Amino acid sequence: MSVDIPDTDLGRLAERRADARAGARERSEPAAATAEPEGVAARAVRGPNFDRVLFVRHLAIFVGAVVAYYQHARHGIGWAAFGIVTASAALNFACSFLHRRPRFAPLAEVASSVIGVGCWTALAAVTGGVPSPFIAGLWLEIVLAAMLFALAGIVSVTLWSVAALWGLQIVHGLEGAMATLLLQTAFLIGMGSFAYAAARNALRTEADLVRERDALDVRLRSLADELEQQRNVGRLGGNVARLAHGLKNAVHSLRGFAALIEPTVGERRDAQAALAGLRVAIDDLESLARMTLEEGSAPRPADSRAAVGVALERALREMRVAHADVEWTIEGDADAPVALAPADLCEVLVILMRNAVEAMGGQGRAAVKIGREGDQICVAVRDQGAGIAPVALERIFEPGFTTKPQGSGYGLFLARRLVTEAGGRIAARAAQGGGAEIEIALPVALRSSR
Repeated sequence: MSVDIPDTDLGRLAERRADARAGARERSEPAAATAEPEGVAARAVRGPNFDRVLFVRHLAIFVGAVVAYYQHARHGIGWAAFGIVTASAALNFACSFLHRRPRFAPLAEVASSVIGVGCWTALAAVTGGVPSPFIAGLWLEIVLAAMLFALAGIVSVTLWSVAALWGLQIVHGLEGAMATLLLQTAFLIGMGSFAYAAARNALRTEADLVRERDALDVRLRSLADELEQQRNVGRLGGNVARLAHGLKNAVHSLRGFAALIEPTVGERRDAQAALAGLRVAIDDLESLARMTLEEGSAPRPADSRAAVGVALERALREMRVAHADVEWTIEGDADAPVALAPADLCEVLVILMRNAVEAMGGQGRAAVKIGREGDQICVAVRDQGAGIAPVALERIFEPGFTTKPQGSGYGLFLARRLVTEAGGRIAARAAQGGGAEIEIALPVALRSSR
């Protein structure tokens, strides 16, 4: 069956896949990021948010300078407030310069918050203490901390602000100011709690987005791989019908040659066995050509049931005729039929057993183990060959992938497709003691209602 996939769609998908891989390389540790959402969000916002924090603080300090000048003119406070504002602005500019050096960036962030809290506390100190309008600057620092720091930073700035508030009022004297002091303290703590909750929710959202992004990235890669596989199979689709028709014609010729050979065989058993194997191979070719030509026009049987023992015996007969130097051992037995057509099951077993034979160079010992696990029948084919490299294990069922010089790379792919379409699974692994083992698990066929 041919699968047509537009090259333009595949090109766009390939570009998206390349972008996804480039993004994955640029991300540091996605797994660690999901495990530590606070660290993810903090690292994600430090760069642009620090610039925003400095801008807001500079703007607020400028407003503070205007207020300080106004109070200097009206109330004779002096130039102390204006000097504090100017010094704080200069220190914040220094923090901005320091932050551009990655080595000193964390220090610049902490210093910036300390300078901000110190600035507003000093302004409040020279403008009347707790009742000063510059106390609002401490509220602003808590909001800025939520933009800049993780949760621990918000708590720290809140505690610094409360400590600065109480230290300021202790210097001015607590008498007559307790009510205002407690009210301002409660407001600072409340604002810190709100900022903490908002930042925590934002960090959780960030962590969820990171997980979703990584899941989508994995899904995108999987879809790209599936489309590439379908494209590889689709390239062969246009020639399948031609090949099947040619096989069908070749089968008729082979039957004629077999009929010509039969009278010359006589009583020789080896020759008779070879002729019997040739006829089995001819029958298989004819069956394969017929199924290929009828695929898509004839529905698959609704009640596909195959006896594992019967299919295995047929596959063994073909292997023993074609590869007499391989000794086969059968372990276990199946007590129920599987949900796969007999011809398909035999084809899967022949593919697995032929791979085992080829892995051993056409001689040695191989084994087939049959067992039942719940509602599945498991059949494992094990060889004593060189085994399969770990890298090849990940791609062994992909269409066109092969480790053999003369291999096509479509045998195991076909076996996987037949097994998975029946609701089963197939897996390859290294066998104990060397070699490789490929196992299929097929669901037990339901009993017919007839």
